[in-house]
Amino acid sequence: MPSSLTCVKTGERQVAMTQIPYPDAPGPGQALVRTTLSTICGSDIHIVDELPVPAGVPMGHEAVGVVEAVGAGVTAFKAGDRVVTSCLVCCGTCARCMEGDQQVCETFNSPGNLLFGAQGELFLVNGAQTSMAKVPDNLEDEQVLLVTDIMSTGFGAIERAGMKAGDTVAVFAQGPVGLCGTAAARTLGAGLIIAVEAIPERQAMAKRMGADIVVEPADAVARIMELTANRGVDVAVEALGQQATFENCCAVVRNGGTVSSVGVYGAFPVLSLPTSGSFMHRKIVTTLCPVGTERMNRLMGLVASGRVDLRPLFTHSLKLSETVAGYDLFRQRKGGVLKIALRP
Repeated sequence: MPSSLTCVKTGERQVAMTQIPYPDAPGPGQALVRTTLSTICGSDIHIVDELPVPAGVPMGHEAVGVVEAVGAGVTAFKAGDRVVTSCLVCCGTCARCMEGDQQVCETFNSPGNLLFGAQGELFLVNGAQTSMAKVPDNLEDEQVLLVTDIMSTGFGAIERAGMKAGDTVAVFAQGPVGLCGTAAARTLGAGLIIAVEAIPERQAMAKRMGADIVVEPADAVARIMELTANRGVDVAVEALGQQATFENCCAVVRNGGTVSSVGVYGAFPVLSLPTSGSFMHRKIVTTLCPVGTERMNRLMGLVASGRVDLRPLFTHSLKLSETVAGYDLFRQRKGGVLKIALRP
């Protein structure tokens, strides 16, 4: 029986590296994957620090790897295939999957369909037939890793907002997800893109990802209204998961515009909707990361064409065995960290 050195939640705000056994042969619909590249996500911090997820859960849901073995019913992949894995697994046949909303798959009961264990040497993928995609030989691991989660989330925020070519977009918070939202707005044809961020390294990265102007959070509402001649933006993306940021998004959206929220409000039992001035005739959409084989293939197509390159987001590199230290680094935002490349 193979085992995997894996990062595991051991308590509130605590993780540790532990050996986890895996079966010699995956079960029906499963694939066993050997990790070649993983990373730490903001959602991991929410799971460890805020959410009522029990101790013992193997961490990590973004990975590139090589298939070790597949179970019965998995015909699209075989041992030796280089693959990316969706951060949320799906069956491909339930009503929600058939509608194109694989991220809320009914078979795997979202939100319980989160992939677990990708911060380890090995991990199991349920629904492997529709939750993985083969990586083209001409693309590096670093080029495709983010299609598994944050690239898809950032692009989803812009897509579900119904942004049109030439629209004005404000993206609040330039962490990894917000930066992917900024890159998506540029790739999909936004006009003016305004990024909101206080950290200098993230301000610089926002410009690199396509922001035209970067404003400080403290006076973001006033500056955005000034920049738009008091009209407001067509789309405001909330990528932080804070009440104040959500309210600011509502405040800067024009009449008929859209607030697109991809923030995880794990620390807030209630999210209040402001009703003064910014409540009338706006649209609010929320987006859980779009997933599945076809979604990842489409995003990798954008990467392969050179339309978008998110490799600059990898600011640090550690061994998988050093993942615990990576959590501290990521949580404290030390040294301009954005994404940490974790390799065996």
